[in-house]
Order: sequence, then structure tokens, then C-alpha cells
Amino acid sequence: MNEGGCLCGGVRFAYEGGATPIQFCHAKRCQRASGSAFQPEMAVAADGFRWLQGEDQVEIYEAPLLREPPALRRAFCRVCGSPVPVVREGQPWVALLAGSLDGDPERRGFRHIFLSQSAAWYEVPDDELKHYEERPPAAERLRWRKPEGG
Repeated sequence: MNEGGCLCGGVRFAYEGGATPIQFCHAKRCQRASGSAFQPEMAVAADGFRWLQGEDQVEIYEAPLLREPPALRRAFCRVCGSPVPVVREGQPWVALLAGSLDGDPERRGFRHIFLSQSAAWYEVPDDELKHYEERPPAAERLRWRKPEGG
């Protein structure tokens, strides 16, 4: 089981089971939401996710729709403002930021996306990860998929 939470400790969560690799999103809206050059995003199976405490402290901000559904949704602790997982009813996955986890998620980065919007003050590493100037193709979007036969 992996656990995580917000800066003040009021919101805590856990997940069991699989998780996607981590993608580094360099989009301007992700920079603004995180205050950083990119967001380390991953997804976990919704049926293995649960709030341990503080679910009532979770606030949701939905940014206006930019190009295609769904609108950008950010969840955060109303006390300290830290980002927390985004749970969408009816989705088989929960989105979270790797930095909100207590320990090693045993997943590593596999791509950089929206590099055309990279912060001028940050030099994107010339690494072996996939690089996309914009959004990855639809077939490669970060989504939790149940294993074959599962």
C-alpha cells in the first residue's frame, strides 16, 4: 500500500494496486497550478484508492475548458493549499502528483509533454524519455487501464 497527503497532514490517502508511470507535464496551466516548471503526474486504479482522513478538507477547482473535455480539474487541501488526488466519479482511475506520496511509488518518469510551453528558466533534460511538443496522441494519454483479462 502506498500513502500520501498534503503539507499540513489534514488530508491523507492510500492506494493499492497498479499505477501508471509518471509523466512530466510542462503546460502553462500545470506550471501555474504547481508553482514549478512541470507537474509529475500519475494515475492509480480508482478501486484501490481511498481517503484515510480529511476528505471533507478537499476543495475542487475546475478551470474553464480549453480545447477538449474534460475541463482541467485540480483538487487541493483547503487548509494548506497542497495538491491532492483528483477523484472523478465514474472514472476507473484517480490522478495524483507523485510529490504528494510519502515514499517511492516504484514508478519512474516515462515522458515529457507540452514542451512547447516549457518555462524559459528551466532547461528540459535531454534524456531518454519520450518528448512531446504538445499533448500525446489519444492512444497514449495517461489513463489507468485494467490489465488484459482483469
